[in-house]
Amino acid sequence: MEVSVDEWLTGFSPLDGKPLDPVLISSQAQIKATVEQARTAQVAWETLPVQTRASMLAVAGRHLMSRADEISAILHRELGKPLTETYAVDLGSAPEVFRYYCKEAPRLLQSEPVRFNRVMFPAKRARVDRVPHGVVALLTPWNYPVSIPLHNLVPALVAGNAVILKPSEIAPRTGAILHQILAEALPPGLLGLVQGDRRAGESLIRTPVDHVVFVGGTAGGRGVAQAAADILVPVSLELGGKDAAIVLADADLDRAAHGIAWAGFVNAGQSCAGIERVYVVEAVAQAFLAKLVAVAEGLRTGDDAAHPGSSDLGPLSTPQQFEIVRSQIAEALASGAHVHCGGPAGIQGQFYPPTVLSGVDGSMRIMQEETFGPVVPVQIVPDEATALREANTGPYGLTGSVWTRNLAHGERLARQLQVGVASVNNHMFSGAAPQAPWAGRGYSGYGVQNSKLALLSLTRPRLVAVDAHRTPRELWWFPYDQALLDLGRGMLTTRAGWRVGPVRYLSAYARMLRGVALRLRGQHKR
Repeated sequence: MEVSVDEWLTGFSPLDGKPLDPVLISSQAQIKATVEQARTAQVAWETLPVQTRASMLAVAGRHLMSRADEISAILHRELGKPLTETYAVDLGSAPEVFRYYCKEAPRLLQSEPVRFNRVMFPAKRARVDRVPHGVVALLTPWNYPVSIPLHNLVPALVAGNAVILKPSEIAPRTGAILHQILAEALPPGLLGLVQGDRRAGESLIRTPVDHVVFVGGTAGGRGVAQAAADILVPVSLELGGKDAAIVLADADLDRAAHGIAWAGFVNAGQSCAGIERVYVVEAVAQAFLAKLVAVAEGLRTGDDAAHPGSSDLGPLSTPQQFEIVRSQIAEALASGAHVHCGGPAGIQGQFYPPTVLSGVDGSMRIMQEETFGPVVPVQIVPDEATALREANTGPYGLTGSVWTRNLAHGERLARQLQVGVASVNNHMFSGAAPQAPWAGRGYSGYGVQNSKLALLSLTRPRLVAVDAHRTPRELWWFPYDQALLDLGRGMLTTRAGWRVGPVRYLSAYARMLRGVALRLRGQHKR
């Protein structure tokens, strides 16, 4: 797909090269108006009880699911995804996302009491409220243009925010239909839409908004973080990955082969948390490779529009991504890697066949840089210690997995992976579960999506404190005097315990009590 630099986003379907409908890029005036409308709508939305907001969102969710066929058709043409995948993967988590947040938000967003020390803070009480940020800018990528927005905008809205969705310039049509369907069921202006490339995203952030959620590449994340920092707006970043799987000698090789093939090839490998590196212990390496290749060779590529369910992999969604995959594989082969299946001989248009490589090592780009394509490189290692060390090499840290029959040992090893999400005998599934936190480290970003942690990150804490004390002044208020000095010293000394010595402890305790009594009676002496 090629994107124009004028006022329209134009492109071609990766399935057959036919042109897609052009999409108008949002002007600066339109972006400003969208933010203003969202800000007005948010003021009224925030005043509604959480349960009311949740009920309205639940209705919006049912409206969305009633038009799944329409979304699926646009998604299929725009990005080339198999129809089965548009339903099972992209739209598949939508019911659970709405169910979880609409059910749990009223409880998770309740204000909480603060417990004070009654001696130091007598007659005082406080509660912490969860207050929405205001207007949230949601900048999303093209690889999952339905599920990623839903996993973020639903908790943002139920928390009391307005949301402005800026879909990728590669998937503006899917973003537009998603916005249209949801906006029809929500108060006017509450869910806005901005179309365009990186420049539109920067303009949206600087309009300004109150919070930014960015999901995308590491380079784009840096730019968003810098733009948000300039206006001191908080930002959450979920970026790329170079995720590793470790296959131990006692692994169920059939499950490992099927699971790693799915996590490596789903969405034609265009997943930030897809498996892009495999470290297999030498004792089972050949047996594992044989099973993995058998699974990969059984996968079908193509357009399944005429016969839904007849394709497992669609094309790479953009010519730019196709070139990254092609060049990384070519460099690996030139450096000594071996093709077990797939590879350049099977290329047809933007369809790259599922490819399994061996003979790779850490010096190759395909083991260092994000590939985002249907290739699974397998490195054979002597033992699990080497596998763990290699898996923890590199700047990314999104997800990782360990494959073993010994679940306890696998769990211990998984906890040593330097990632935000570690799994045993599975990979990437928890991203679809709104109950489970999704986070990364290093070049994979910071912040959190999914779970109550994401819901809380989309709000800010506000403490409301009430003092029912009826004395004229507090112990520590002016004027300062010797009694207050004795009180402060005595409090610190007695908190140290008997280690200061019994004489010093008892003396300090007596001075502290005397200081409290004098201050309470108002017998201040200069």
